[in-house]
Amino acid sequence: MSARLTPAPKLLWQNDHYAVLVDAPLRIVWNVRSSKPFTSIEEVEAELGALCRFMDGLGRSQYALLLDIRAAPGRNDPAFEAALDRIRPLWLQGFRRVGVLVQSVVGAMQAQRYARRDSIKRLITSDEAALLRYLTQG
Repeated sequence: MSARLTPAPKLLWQNDHYAVLVDAPLRIVWNVRSSKPFTSIEEVEAELGALCRFMDGLGRSQYALLLDIRAAPGRNDPAFEAALDRIRPLWLQGFRRVGVLVQSVVGAMQAQRYARRDSIKRLITSDEAALLRYLTQG
């Protein structure tokens, strides 16, 4: 394991499903998904709505966004998919770059499907170092 050259990202906000950390030197906002499952579509909309409102205050254009969904429980029922389709553009828009850190091939496939739906360019990988390189370019 190599030593970090910058301080660890700082936790700025958290709810039951997401934590928002900022790595100021690298200009990366991390959204880290917890392993807690959503209990309803209303909870999905409320929790992600709160996350989006917090992100709106950060100055999105100054940052790249790293979504760490490695701990997310798998879910792809139609109501969940529809809710994410509504929320995802509000969540991901405006960042310099977007990257998604996944745990598995199945997670990568789901993230790729979402990317095709909303047309927001992103790198999807399980390689954290490669993702950080991508997010810190240009």
